[in-house]
Amino acid sequence: MHKNRGMLLETIINQTISYYENNNIAFIEKKGLPIKFSKLNAQDNKLYAKDAFIYKKSTVDYTGCYKGRFLAFEAKSTNESFLPKNNIREHQKNYLLKIMQNGGLAFFIIMFTMYDEFYLVMYDKLMKHAGETYTYELIKKIGKNIPLSFPGIVDFLPEINNINYKL
Repeated sequence: MHKNRGMLLETIINQTISYYENNNIAFIEKKGLPIKFSKLNAQDNKLYAKDAFIYKKSTVDYTGCYKGRFLAFEAKSTNESFLPKNNIREHQKNYLLKIMQNGGLAFFIIMFTMYDEFYLVMYDKLMKHAGETYTYELIKKIGKNIPLSFPGIVDFLPEINNINYKL
């Protein structure tokens, strides 16, 4: 149903983190799903996985290091004028809370496709509004707009630099 919902955002973020790594700006990785394989078959000198399953909930989409600080963030995309609350899972909130409590940077990158806009929203700012609908207007108010630049880079690290963080 929502198979390709976040593919554009993921592609843009992956291009961005490649740019950061290639230019020694930051090291950020896309996290994979925790998958176990109960069976592997060998055929033509290749291994083929069979009966694979996700064995636990994943944490967040991306983790890394920037200027000596650990960072973790979740990328969310919506075709609506709001981000549905159920798009942010409880285990993702818990993980980002732990990162923030331990001095790391925890945030969301949210793409509103109907406006062609990207926002960086710090975890703690979004959670202050946990009882509300995450409307475009709210995200615009509490987040930082990140322009999309050529060649498909959403340069969010300057916004991290502009936010005052305490260790």
